Amino acid sequence: MQKIPLNLARPGMVLEKPLLRDNGQVLLGPGTKLTDSTLQRLERMEVQWVTVQGNPVKIEGQGQGSYHDRIKALDSLFRQHQEDPWMMKIKKFFRGYFKRKAMQEGSAPGPDSDTQ
Repeated sequence: MQKIPLNLARPGMVLEKPLLRDNGQVLLGPGTKLTDSTLQRLERMEVQWVTVQGNPVKIEGQGQGSYHDRIKALDSLFRQHQEDPWMMKIKKFFRGYFKRKAMQEGSAPGPDSDTQ
């Protein structure tokens, strides 16, 4: 499975995850094979990303974001679990781990990185 920018998606690729609008409405379900017309329609709808099956696109540096960037991404990744104490412990663990790694690399995170 790979999340790719829409401009790198090609006809024949198959969605791994459903494509949702901001309000949660399903645009395309998992298993949908992308076509030229579907890609054009998604572009007009200003869709930015799709998650496709496999790993069809080699993206330079994908998954290699700085530890500071990873800390910033935690809030988004855990946004639906704010009321779950166990998930908040996991988030706190990753935040601490990423902070330590950033310090080892000499790229200490900024002051906004301490928020949970």
